[in-house]
Amino acid sequence: MVIHSEIEEPVFDRDGAIDDLNSSLEEENGDESYETDKLIYDPDEINIFTREPTIEQLLRRINEEALDLAPDFQRHANIWKDDAKSRLIESILIRIPLPAFYIDATNEDKWLVVDGLQRLSALKQFMSDKKLKLCGLEYLLNLEGKNYDEIGRRYQRRIEETQVTVYLIEKGTPPEVKYNIFKRINTGGLPMSPQEIRHALNPGKATKFLAKLATSNEFEQVTNLSDSRKMRMEDREFILGFLAFKLTSYKNYQSETRDLFLTKALSKLNNMSESELRSIENNFKKAMVAAWEIFAKNAFRKVSQNQKKKFPINKALFEVWSVNLSLLSDEQLDLLKQHKEQLIEKFRNYVDSDRDFLVSISQAAEKIEYRFTIIEKSFRRFWHDYFATFA
Repeated sequence: MVIHSEIEEPVFDRDGAIDDLNSSLEEENGDESYETDKLIYDPDEINIFTREPTIEQLLRRINEEALDLAPDFQRHANIWKDDAKSRLIESILIRIPLPAFYIDATNEDKWLVVDGLQRLSALKQFMSDKKLKLCGLEYLLNLEGKNYDEIGRRYQRRIEETQVTVYLIEKGTPPEVKYNIFKRINTGGLPMSPQEIRHALNPGKATKFLAKLATSNEFEQVTNLSDSRKMRMEDREFILGFLAFKLTSYKNYQSETRDLFLTKALSKLNNMSESELRSIENNFKKAMVAAWEIFAKNAFRKVSQNQKKKFPINKALFEVWSVNLSLLSDEQLDLLKQHKEQLIEKFRNYVDSDRDFLVSISQAAEKIEYRFTIIEKSFRRFWHDYFATFA
């Protein structure tokens, strides 16, 4: 066991303003404010081409699994009601032009839908799955209650031969640019969260691994996230933050956008072996169990002596605590659990007294080194005090 004896004292602010700051930042990471990166890139890097395929051609790609509707990642993969789907079909039949589709075609063998998932899902359900009966029609009342096989070859051909405008995001477009395009396009209805976009653009082993960890008993017990937050994939973003800093030390964090950092982690995970993933999974679960046994319902939340309330779970704290706990030996974790009040008290002092730390886990998500350093200091102070008392 390595024990650090040098203890650097934080700069404490005791003028009483910390309480106000704490209060004003109470919801700091309950939404997407944690991810406010500004992306700077060369417009010439955007590689988008326009195509006008027929609906039949798009359906063929879907049926051949060369166009991914990805129902596993989009919370709204099939949320349109039957009357809305039926009116889409009716619009095509009466020759009303459809809005353009956006598709990520950087992988020729597996296109990903960026915008137009609802429309393509409705067309697939009607034409391929034969599960939709038309209803709520406004003009073609003679087709009410009919499925695809029953509308007649004339109408079938009209749908199949209808051309649509498709914007293909092609090879050469950097991942961070694709992310930004995705974010800008998905503004209708309930916009997709940053993690949903990452999930959409990085399918494969990594996203399945995130899903597995997100449903683990260890994670669900200690976080207890609401269904609405899970629907927004916040649970997977919490876990991806842990994985990113587990794979790349905060000391090696480059001045890049948070999204690019997390996206690189997904890429690394996609290239890892099953044994490597199992090792990471074990470390993750170990950290979750330790956090629960030490902090219980206050795990990954601010703890304040001055404000007796339960703060929301905090993404920045989740990252620093989970990564640091995962690095400890079983012996060290046992000591922490036995004397958890001392560790909690040291953490509470930072929350109540260190303005810079409070800002680093709230408003300034980019102050990564500072918040990691503070949690490391909490551990060092704990080991120092423990051995000074029990040596």
